[in-house]
Parts: sequence; structure tokens; C-alpha cells
Amino acid sequence: MLQKLGFNTQWVNLIMKCVTTVRYQIKVNGQLTEQFCPSRGLRQGDPASPYLFAICVEGLSALLHAAEREGKISGVKICPAAPVVSHLFFADDSVILMKSNQQEDAALKEILDLYEQCSGQCINVEKSALMFSPNTNTEARDAVKDTLQIRSEDWKEKYLGLPVHVG
Repeated sequence: MLQKLGFNTQWVNLIMKCVTTVRYQIKVNGQLTEQFCPSRGLRQGDPASPYLFAICVEGLSALLHAAEREGKISGVKICPAAPVVSHLFFADDSVILMKSNQQEDAALKEILDLYEQCSGQCINVEKSALMFSPNTNTEARDAVKDTLQIRSEDWKEKYLGLPVHVG
């Protein structure tokens, strides 16, 4: 993704070296274990993590924007005068907002699969959840859960520390 965005190859290699040469040791009963390499992910608390996430997720954002332009997915509006929003990205979190129907569900699945193939990143379905408007019927909920293979969750009162209101 860094190279696609025009970053210099030497810079990309330096960043990759920083994130791929990590080794860990764990203290068990007062003794350090042998060093081992993590199989994936970035170091917890790494100050570069939010920046690398923002760069990598740019590919997903481009795919979602293209699908929206092509009419494959529809974002949502919070009021008639508001802009349409199809996705929001935070420090290490993503929210995709869309209408739920068979065509859009399949289009989103295609987008997520393509993103995984192109970026080498995997969507962690264990950490993912679907949340529905109260107006979404049970059949539509079940269909999108089946298509995306992601569990649903009730809206929490707060998300990222802010109150969530669903109309």
C-alpha cells in the first residue's frame, strides 16, 4: 500500500524492517522464555501503529468509495441535509455504514475479500460485529450475517466513549 501511495522504496523497506523484525520474550515464574516472533500484527502501543493503519486502510476506503460511485453500496444520511456516509475509520477501528439488502451485502463481502487479497491483511471476524437499525427486519439481519459470516451485536450506549443514538 505504501508503494501504491507513492512512498519511496527505501522508506517502505525501512518501515517494513521496523515492523517485521520484532521479537518477544515472556517472563514465566521469574524466568525469561526464548525469544519468538509474532505471527502477525503490530506491537501493542507502537506509536507508528495509528499512522500505518491510516495508510493501509486507505485501500479499503478507495474500494468503498468506488463501490458507492458505481451504485453497488449505499451509505446512510443522518438527516436530509447531511452528506451520505459509507464508512468511518478511527485509530484502529472501522465502521461501515450501509443499507442492508442482498445485493449490497454481497458487494460488501466482495470488497472485504478483495481488500484482504490485495493488502495481505485479514478481517478479524472475531473482533467484528454487525449492528442494525431497529427498522431492519429479522430476515434481512439473518441474510447479512450469513453473507458476511459476522455476528450481530446490540447497540451499546457508548462507542469510543461517545453516546450512540439510533433513530
